[in-house]
Amino acid sequence: MRIYYYFFIALSFSAFSQKKDILIIDGKKYKGQILEYFNKDFSYGDSGYILFDNGISQDTIIISSEDNYKIKFRRFNSFFEFKKKSWNELEFGFDFHSGLSSKLLFSKGIVNDKILNPGFGIGIFKIDQINFSPFYLSFNKDIFPIDIEKKKNSKFRTFIYQNIGYSIGSDFGDQDYISTKGGIYFNLGVGFKKSTYRNKHISLKIGYLIQKYKSVNNMLWDNTGFPILNNPSSSNNNIIRRKGSFRGLTITFSLIF
Repeated sequence: MRIYYYFFIALSFSAFSQKKDILIIDGKKYKGQILEYFNKDFSYGDSGYILFDNGISQDTIIISSEDNYKIKFRRFNSFFEFKKKSWNELEFGFDFHSGLSSKLLFSKGIVNDKILNPGFGIGIFKIDQINFSPFYLSFNKDIFPIDIEKKKNSKFRTFIYQNIGYSIGSDFGDQDYISTKGGIYFNLGVGFKKSTYRNKHISLKIGYLIQKYKSVNNMLWDNTGFPILNNPSSSNNNIIRRKGSFRGLTITFSLIF
């Protein structure tokens, strides 16, 4: 007795599917979405079925048990939403002020988009030979996609973020400055993130940094970091006092887990 399996081809229920399942029957390939399947026991004719959506027709394909068929499921590509109550973020990036300088930040917060996912962070970076160690409050919120259905099926999220706090300014033993002080630390920008298959997020952030500071020195540097005046330990040189803020573009890459 021949055993038949029924494959139903239905209209598409979602216009946002990007990756497709593949159904191969005797070498002929069908691309679409497997909506439902049941294969508890294929020894009985009516116990196995697949509901397959190719987005075109509503035909029913009858497959004999003697036919050669194969099913390839698409990878799950929807954005992974954190189920836990807290998040951690490790960031590495660059600040563009008078040249290029690197930065390293770590923050931890609460998963709650309604209150901007608040968190607390620490870090270290250098601008103009001053080493800054910021302690800051962090906020972020997803802004795109806005539509709920698109948001469920999107692989990426666009978000805005803000870090605000206070940085300690130090000269780590290089004697570049006679004295240094930090000040208000502020970073505002936009980011793009994608979830990975290991239930983590990776992101790229582009923002604008404002870092207040005070310094006393008798040495200036060119854009490569080399001094163009004498050693600041010498009292014979002119004293330069500066008070203001460093401002510039910042780019960071982060892992959120």
